[in-house]
Amino acid sequence: MNDTTNLAILIVLTLLLGGVVVFYKDTIPQKLKRGLAIAVALMLLLTFIMTAYTLFTMGS
Repeated sequence: MNDTTNLAILIVLTLLLGGVVVFYKDTIPQKLKRGLAIAVALMLLLTFIMTAYTLFTMGS
């Protein structure tokens, strides 16, 4: 597996986790909500940074 395959897997997993948090926000206990939201936000930021890095280094 190469870098783009791993990045695609990370993107899919991040979007799925974000979707679970958004769709089940009413059933998630209050103590877990903040932690999950922070985890999803950090994963989205990391995914964006890794995607931008991959696109910038594709030509070299």
